[in-house]
Amino acid sequence: MIWTTAAPAIVTAFVSSLVEAVEALTIVLAVATVRGWRPAGLGAIAGLALLAAIVLALGPLLNAIPLQALQLLIGVLLLLFGMRWLRKAPACRRGYRPARRNQGLCSRDFGIARAGAPARGAP
Repeated sequence: MIWTTAAPAIVTAFVSSLVEAVEALTIVLAVATVRGWRPAGLGAIAGLALLAAIVLALGPLLNAIPLQALQLLIGVLLLLFGMRWLRKAPACRRGYRPARRNQGLCSRDFGIARAGAPARGAP
């Protein structure tokens, strides 16, 4: 293994795992605030145990999947996810209101909450 090529991938994986760990800790703290520390701790321990069991059971099966097929599948899923964002972002930025529950989210995020936002399809 050459560290100049492996180090960026290792650092990226570590930082993304760290972000997920902070998100999980935030959820545990929120549950602890609402329900108490015991249910939050038991839920966190149960989640870690389930994750360890899944990794132990299904981890070796990843060697059976061809690496190129797995990379293609993950790439297609990421592309579809990104295309959805790309489709929604311009309409949100222009002030069009999405027809879903998060109706005011775009307006708040981009600072364009104003009365009389343009109708859908307007220039």
